Amino acid sequence: MKLPGRPSLVSGGRPPRGAPGRRRAFTLFELMVVIAILGIIATISMPSLIHSMRKRPMRKATEDLQEACRYARLKAVIEGRTAEIVFHAGSGLIRVRTAESRPSPEAGGAPPEDAPAGEPPAAREGAATRHGKVPDRDWRLPESVAFKELTINLRDMMDLPEARVRFYPDGTCDALDAVLFSEQNEERRLRLEITTGRDIMEVIR
Repeated sequence: MKLPGRPSLVSGGRPPRGAPGRRRAFTLFELMVVIAILGIIATISMPSLIHSMRKRPMRKATEDLQEACRYARLKAVIEGRTAEIVFHAGSGLIRVRTAESRPSPEAGGAPPEDAPAGEPPAAREGAATRHGKVPDRDWRLPESVAFKELTINLRDMMDLPEARVRFYPDGTCDALDAVLFSEQNEERRLRLEITTGRDIMEVIR
């Protein structure tokens, strides 16, 4: 007997197709449209995402320079001995080492004949050297970034094969004013606060 106002039931007690209690599933076409939209969004956003995750050369150069300054200061304080940063402006090499130490033939060997003048063998070969509690470390600027200015204790050091900034156990250091520039026409200036050895980074453009 069919009651008024109630849909008739079919076998199994389920409401017939189109009844209010039945859930409607997504069709294959709808799923394909959603997947296509997600694919378009991913294609558009992926290059910018990869670009933001990858460090720009200038950013890497400034971070490496700041890290070298802080590492040299830490090395001097921990060891209780003067540490120094050795700049090779022409090749973009930055090296931190104990100031009293000098590379020995036993440690690095004789440089090859085609090696750039003034570049330590350990830096070329990536060898780790230790002259105290804190090991020496090397950094190299990206190829698209170079020194534009390098002034130490008010002296222009750009034309010298090596330039040294010393950090002392009491936390003080030599005066440093270095300017980096890149192929993208970016410029950054780093200064050292001589009384504390802290680095100050300035964006020029």
